[in-house]
Amino acid sequence: MATTQQLFETYMHLRAEGKDATAALQQLRSQIEQLGAADRSELVKRVREYEASRSPKPANNIKPIGTASTGTSSAATTAMPAASTAVEAKPAAEAPAAVDPKKTTITCPNCKKQNSPNEVFCYSCGTALQNSSSIFATTRFNDATGGILDSSFFGPDSTLVLVMRDTKQTYRIQPQHQQHEVVIGRSDGGTMKPDIDLADQNAGQLGVSRLHLSLKYNVQQQTLSVTDLNSSNGTFVNGQRLYGQEVRVLRHGDELRLGRLVVRVAFNHPGEVKG
Repeated sequence: MATTQQLFETYMHLRAEGKDATAALQQLRSQIEQLGAADRSELVKRVREYEASRSPKPANNIKPIGTASTGTSSAATTAMPAASTAVEAKPAAEAPAAVDPKKTTITCPNCKKQNSPNEVFCYSCGTALQNSSSIFATTRFNDATGGILDSSFFGPDSTLVLVMRDTKQTYRIQPQHQQHEVVIGRSDGGTMKPDIDLADQNAGQLGVSRLHLSLKYNVQQQTLSVTDLNSSNGTFVNGQRLYGQEVRVLRHGDELRLGRLVVRVAFNHPGEVKG
């Protein structure tokens, strides 16, 4: 589990990259929820002080934790969303928050209080209002330096996780330990089978070729690359089609589309902090 200091440094890093306070806290939501009450309070305090130092508005414009918003716009009266910093209470449940399109508010699934739609945590009880924790929200720290791992990093002990979007079935493999390129496709009952066989995912009807794409590990760069094997219906990475035999570096969080079959990509690393 990440420490308060690691989470605070990651938060500052995300803000420096251009993420707004809400987006940064949303990305770190699952890690914040794992902290104890005292550590959560300390993190909240540091985040609020950090935001106050970045804002030209007086520090007293930052509302206390647990105080409901007043006025027409929380963005106009606070240096950061007050609800986003209210994380003292452990969420009671992981239920989706209800959005009222007429009021443009979110009803807290725990205490039923109304929150503005851009808030991450309920201002009253601290329950997470937006659910995004998954292997794709993982924050990955480098054990040696304490820094954040690049999304393309795939180390000698990392595991590739492929999640089928529609069925949620998961395939795990370590291509770096294979003696050949890892081939993804579908078997047809013959002798030749791909390393990752998607036949049971209705792959034939969805346009997946028998030998659709390959994965190759680069030892020097510590990356995975994907290559389309001249498939009939194409390979797409985040919506961009690969040319036949084109090589593209694969990244944590990418979306692969093989024909019409959509696959989410995640990299799991030893010692990482999962979302």
